[in-house]
Amino acid sequence: MMIGPSMLGGSRNFNYYLFPPIANYICANIGLMGFFYFLFLTAAKTDVASIGRAPRKHKYIAAIGVIVPIICVGAVGMAMRDKMDENLKKLSSIGGIMFALAFTSFPVIYSVLRDMNLLNSEVGKFAMSVALLGDMAGVYVIVIFEAMTQADGGGAYALFWFLVSVVIFAAFMLLVVRRAFDWIVAQTPEGTLVNQNYIVMILMGVLASCFLTDMFGLSIAVGPIWLGLLVPHGPPLGSTLAVRSETFIYEFLMPFSYALVGQGTNIHYFSDETWRDQLSPLFYMTVVGFITKFLSTAAAALFFKVPTRDSLTLGLMMNLRGQMDILVYLHWIDKRIVGFPGFTVMVLHSVVVTAVSTPLISFLYDPTRPYRSSKHRTIQHTPQNTEMGLVLAVSNRETLSGLITFLDFAYPTKSSPLSIFAVQLVELAGRATPLFIDHEQRREEDEEEYEEEEEDPDRTTQSGRIDQVQSAFKLYQEKRDECVSLRAYTAHAPKRLMYQDICELALAKKAAFILLPYQKERLEDAAPTELRDSGMLSVNADVLEHTPCSVCIYFDKGRLKNAVVRLSMDVQHSTNSSRMRQETYRFVVLFLGGADNREALHLADRMSTNPDVTLTVIRFLAFNHEGEDEREKKLDDGVVTWFWVKNEGNDRVSYKEVVVKNGAETLAAIQAMNVNDYDLWITGRREGINPKILEGLSTWSEDHQLGVIGDTVAGSVFASEGSVLVVQQQVRNQKGGDGFLNGKFDYKSFLSPWSHSHN
Repeated sequence: MMIGPSMLGGSRNFNYYLFPPIANYICANIGLMGFFYFLFLTAAKTDVASIGRAPRKHKYIAAIGVIVPIICVGAVGMAMRDKMDENLKKLSSIGGIMFALAFTSFPVIYSVLRDMNLLNSEVGKFAMSVALLGDMAGVYVIVIFEAMTQADGGGAYALFWFLVSVVIFAAFMLLVVRRAFDWIVAQTPEGTLVNQNYIVMILMGVLASCFLTDMFGLSIAVGPIWLGLLVPHGPPLGSTLAVRSETFIYEFLMPFSYALVGQGTNIHYFSDETWRDQLSPLFYMTVVGFITKFLSTAAAALFFKVPTRDSLTLGLMMNLRGQMDILVYLHWIDKRIVGFPGFTVMVLHSVVVTAVSTPLISFLYDPTRPYRSSKHRTIQHTPQNTEMGLVLAVSNRETLSGLITFLDFAYPTKSSPLSIFAVQLVELAGRATPLFIDHEQRREEDEEEYEEEEEDPDRTTQSGRIDQVQSAFKLYQEKRDECVSLRAYTAHAPKRLMYQDICELALAKKAAFILLPYQKERLEDAAPTELRDSGMLSVNADVLEHTPCSVCIYFDKGRLKNAVVRLSMDVQHSTNSSRMRQETYRFVVLFLGGADNREALHLADRMSTNPDVTLTVIRFLAFNHEGEDEREKKLDDGVVTWFWVKNEGNDRVSYKEVVVKNGAETLAAIQAMNVNDYDLWITGRREGINPKILEGLSTWSEDHQLGVIGDTVAGSVFASEGSVLVVQQQVRNQKGGDGFLNGKFDYKSFLSPWSHSHN
């Protein structure tokens, strides 16, 4: 708008040098291409099958959020029909505006939620589900609207040929184009990108679909949307399209699209005359549309027991406007429904509504709020000889092998089993909607798909592709069936939102702790995998910040894993069962005090029951008790006393105390222990540690995920081959009630004061 006629574009010299007539023509066409490819790419990421899986309440909320605004906006339009100009007062025009204000576009919701990091949040998933349901209905409404326009212009004859053209085009897309996409997927080897030639043909096909739908009298945007919906979302085709074209579309084409809109927006059109004849009916319809859609969506959500704060957020989300809506407004200009003054009103409405709603959504909804728990979800508070639940999150098989080695040393038994909820983290590619798969629930569906694949060998589904991580989960479950129950999941999400799936699963399953691999770039190693997946660093940091339970981060240096491999080989080549315990593994706990270290000691106590493990506990105390917190000191004394009394007769457990004056002495004491060649270093992350013990060390810490001591021991300067385990105990939410906005709306409690007063 700044370079349009509203501001700088009002200068003749500015237009002469920057936007001569030929430039306007080029910018307009590139801008339209940007819109088309944006809609195609978003539709290609859309999982249409999820509509059938949508909960019933989502369908009801979507229906109410569309029907109520249609009725109200239609009533306002008919009431003000006498004040409208000739083009606007047509029934097809009023119907088009009515439907445009009532429906919420899925591509718009997806774009805004992606930018606000709410795609994977509870209300974000809710909003996208509701918007997708409305969008699918909107596809049919567009056809109806265009049919009405054809009938207004050419009568029944034009309407008949329009419907014939639509049926032929839809049949061609379903019978020919869809099968071509399936064939391309079948031709693509597993784990590779689709051939570049196919991608170019599909992107050219977007322009061809635009031409065909425009020729048939449909909205020019319908072609890219229909074509995108037919693309199999996710790998390999949907993800390849996203990888190959997303940057070019968003960074190069879309700015031209916004420039096109700005060129058509002119606030100087506003005058008393245009307001009276053209703009006032349109303005009142937009205001009524916003209010009724917000109220109807929020009220419907409240009726279905959605928390109040989430209901208000959902009402605002359903009013967001964006690229799809602006393209519809441009289409109205071509169809002579509105002129440039009316187009300006609609664009300003979109800008104002989205600009106001977006910060309100951020204020109302905190995606991390549901993960806070006031109940104890820790290793320390899990009773002995009971099943302990944990969430294990991995992104690849390499890190999984290290975590499974650690779990073996945690020594689950029949009397103290582990309940593992293992989630594989997959970066969202070629999909718009984050996907969380429970493989136990999907087993029957996968069997049905497998039967279909046997009947039709040319058909290849993603579920038919072998996944190494899921296979490893299954093998581990079979191997440890007596003392471990494992339930496997897969979470498709952007990396910056993966923590939400992990925390949500931990909260739902009442897990005692979350087990994460520590991954960093290790360029000094000679190993073939020098560069690890650094994107997971942000996932770990977010989980540590928002976790509903304790967290353990395991930095695997390969030593324990190699020892287990050697041991298994020895067992295979030996008939003497005593050789199974020819090696012992030396674990050490660096106990510096505080909640995190107490949690680490309780975990180490469980590991000490493993007959192959010798455990040393080193407690660090400040000289002359400097800097000690009395409460923390009492809690530490209680846990240490409990641990020592329990393990006093255990020859494999030893306990020592070290008195230090500052961080330098602490570091020196830890360095001196390195000669003992420990296989695993266990320590707390940071909570409650006496600052005097760490004095001067914090400035040397490079990575705060492991805490000061954990980072020191894991660092290459320390020169230890032992793996590192850092523990953070749950930080409980001590707040009271969430209040009206965070709770669910209770009609009885709302009405009870009135009933008492009347009694």
